Amino acid sequence: MIGVAGGAATLTACTGGGLGDGSSQSDDEGGDGSGGSLEIVWPGTSDPEIAVAEEFGAAMAEQGIEIEFNFLSWADMQQQLAVRIQANDVPDITMTQDVTDLVGLGALEPLEGYLEDSAVDTTLFSPGSLEYSTIDGKLYSLPYLAQAFTLIVNEPMLAEAGFAPEELRTWDDVVAAAAAMTDGDRYGFACPLGNPRFAFRVPLTMGYSNNLNLGDPDPAAEQRWLELLDHLVALQPYRPAADVAWDYPEMWQAFANGQVGMIVAGTYFSANVQPLNPEALETAVSMPYPAGPSGEALAPVSNAGYAIFSGSSNKELAWTVLQELASPEWTARLAAVVNTPARADVTIDDMADAVAEVYPDAVEGRLTQLENDMAVIQTSGTPLKQIVGQPEMEAEVQEVLLDLLDGSIERDEAYGLLIERLGAIADG
Repeated sequence: MIGVAGGAATLTACTGGGLGDGSSQSDDEGGDGSGGSLEIVWPGTSDPEIAVAEEFGAAMAEQGIEIEFNFLSWADMQQQLAVRIQANDVPDITMTQDVTDLVGLGALEPLEGYLEDSAVDTTLFSPGSLEYSTIDGKLYSLPYLAQAFTLIVNEPMLAEAGFAPEELRTWDDVVAAAAAMTDGDRYGFACPLGNPRFAFRVPLTMGYSNNLNLGDPDPAAEQRWLELLDHLVALQPYRPAADVAWDYPEMWQAFANGQVGMIVAGTYFSANVQPLNPEALETAVSMPYPAGPSGEALAPVSNAGYAIFSGSSNKELAWTVLQELASPEWTARLAAVVNTPARADVTIDDMADAVAEVYPDAVEGRLTQLENDMAVIQTSGTPLKQIVGQPEMEAEVQEVLLDLLDGSIERDEAYGLLIERLGAIADG
């Protein structure tokens, strides 16, 4: 899920479900959860995700609950929340992915006490998504979407180059296919290095298929690090020169236009590419990144969930709204838009009507992407490990990769810098 930063928009919102225990309650909230107001940080800023927020807000109005949606990009959210946490001026609910840093700041409310007296059945959530929201045995967010990082291939371009998706089994195969697809102003591979978040995501995804976790810079993994850096260098000739300055929008545009044949992205692909070229959803194939020399093809899986801020003065109302947000109905609506459902009780059929509304020009393409992504998660998914200090690591990886790929430094120097810098961040 990506998008441009937006301002705060006040919408009105409805709810159902029981209350948690031991939580504070604001003066303007009825004790039965039938009225009040909340601020929700909502970093799903593509048009379809904003539309779901508006639908949810309109539904909440029937219960007299006013929701102020603060629409932010994921990158802007990190900065703004850090400032507000320091100022003791936190929202009530946030969408969140990796909860590690927020939990480290003491900013999120553990949910166990609320779950005990609720109708929420955590066995219906995929174990990997619950694991990603759990730290030291405590659950800090209620998952609604499962998100996997994958290799996405333009199948017609791949076929023109003489390859089929199932033939991409190893890193060498990826390089060979990228070379065969590169011709004139068309390129086999793109790596958006203009944004630290996404510059980090490419090697992170590759690393999982080589038994390597970028968040754990263990010197014992030197060979696997060197193999990763070699792979990135091997792909360098088959990338557009401009992608060193690209953010995600430029990458999506190039892929949608058939200018790039392979990208590292994930299950959020449909929501970003459909407005650019609906036909791209029918011709794109997602797969776990092929096996590296020291690993196997895997797709790291995380989640998007909803969390309550420990400093909220509306925790009981927040929990009531949280349950509604993570219900099968609203999970199906959001999963129809982006990623895949974290709940096992949400099926393709449950999402079909919402898909038809959101993707009227690409219904079959979006359903195909959903089926494909759910299969990848089931057969090749592995839990994405939480990384303490990831934003700081992202900036360091971006800087080193830029220097490596423009020839300013050699592979061994790049490895030494990464181990030194990432190690310092991991050690606190």
